[in-house]
Amino acid sequence: MGRLRRLFGMIGEVHRARAVDMLEWEEQELRQVFALLLAGHAVGLPAPPAELALSLLPDMEDELRMLIMHLDTAQSPLSRLFSSLPVD
Repeated sequence: MGRLRRLFGMIGEVHRARAVDMLEWEEQELRQVFALLLAGHAVGLPAPPAELALSLLPDMEDELRMLIMHLDTAQSPLSRLFSSLPVD
């Protein structure tokens, strides 16, 4: 009975960890979409009203850095792969 409880406990932990990873990935994707909506003129999308974009700029520092990084590495998939690896 104890083994079965430990097994179910371990399965629950794995599913919770996977759910957290999935939510973090989804949040990252939503941040990218948000940045693209506000700074879409860089890739040819219609721009939102200037007042809205300017009022949200202070909250978008990380998204803008990420967008600039993706614009720099958009031409080469290999460079994007290597730019995601930690090189400290």
